[in-house]
Amino acid sequence: MRFAFALFKYFPFGGLQSDMLRIAECAAARGHEVTVFTGAWEGAAPRSGIHVRLLENGGGSNHRRARVFAEHFAAALKQETFDLSLTFNRFGGCDWYFAADNCLAVEMPRKHSSLLLKLLPRYRSFLEQEREVFSPQSRTNIFYITPRQKRDFMRCYGTPEERFFYLPPGISPEFRLRPDAERIRKEKRRELGVPEHSLMLLEVGGHFFGKGVDRVIRAVAALPEELRERCCFCIAGAAQARRILTFGRRCGVPEQSLRVLGPRKDVSELLTAADLMVHPARNEAAGNVLLEGIASGLPVICSEACGFSDFVAEAGGVVVPEPWSDRVFQQQLTEMLGHLGDYRARIISHGGGRDFCRRAGVAVDLLEQWVQRCLLRKDSHDVPR
Repeated sequence: MRFAFALFKYFPFGGLQSDMLRIAECAAARGHEVTVFTGAWEGAAPRSGIHVRLLENGGGSNHRRARVFAEHFAAALKQETFDLSLTFNRFGGCDWYFAADNCLAVEMPRKHSSLLLKLLPRYRSFLEQEREVFSPQSRTNIFYITPRQKRDFMRCYGTPEERFFYLPPGISPEFRLRPDAERIRKEKRRELGVPEHSLMLLEVGGHFFGKGVDRVIRAVAALPEELRERCCFCIAGAAQARRILTFGRRCGVPEQSLRVLGPRKDVSELLTAADLMVHPARNEAAGNVLLEGIASGLPVICSEACGFSDFVAEAGGVVVPEPWSDRVFQQQLTEMLGHLGDYRARIISHGGGRDFCRRAGVAVDLLEQWVQRCLLRKDSHDVPR
């Protein structure tokens, strides 16, 4: 089978990008030919069986580039024959859409006034593209990853339920707890300069506001002195070192207690080295990193805003309820740091029996079945009456 995937931009370490590549690799491993149409590809070339085709996405504003990219992808589909098209960004006209983000029709009014949403072209354009995918008139099938997404899209657009297909979590097997975890922990902490007696708090995805880095810094500053002096908060992800360190000084957290690690290729080792994952995100459609922490045997505390917060609660971690309260987060963080051994034992006991790596295989199963059904319908229509 020939699959056409569309992704506005590929870069290493992105969650959506990782999902796309795992699905493409799974399809290629089964003998299918995958062509990824993208506006930019950063990083190593993909494995055999996966072809990358660069498309111009125009200039100017983000919403204009997104629209131009969608138009060029539609034109490319007319020039070649593919068995199906799957887009990882919001735009209509494709057979399948991978819904990695929450519903814009729900999220945008929470952040902007109705007048602003009507006046600014970027918001109108993004909402129009979402409507093209989810309207009852669309024929696009939807991969969704949390029940909240499906519920919001159906409520806002009246999307028929039969067009939704659930995908289970899909992290890399490298995050499973390793038998040599203690050796990795000691070596990585030495490399980072984190003393063995320190409490290493880790957040992966360093967007200062969206991932709640500021919330963690305020909580660390409010810890009892004995705990605060032992804490070392490490942030792996977007490099915003100056902003993070400046905010930390303002809150009374010294620079030696903050480590901005930037984008990393050794996230699985960082999780093994850490004592606690902190992820009080303000908006997180899913949060694969939470599952990576659980699979690694790492205690997790996150916000209820995270789509995968249910997995954290089931595994014995802590979910801070919405509406958000800094005071509640500080109390729960203090309690967790005082009983990390108990939390780690519960996480390891739960995570060892769960398979968080199935997403790509299930996605390709569903794509293959859809193509086969299309071929059967086509054959039945070709039979003389």
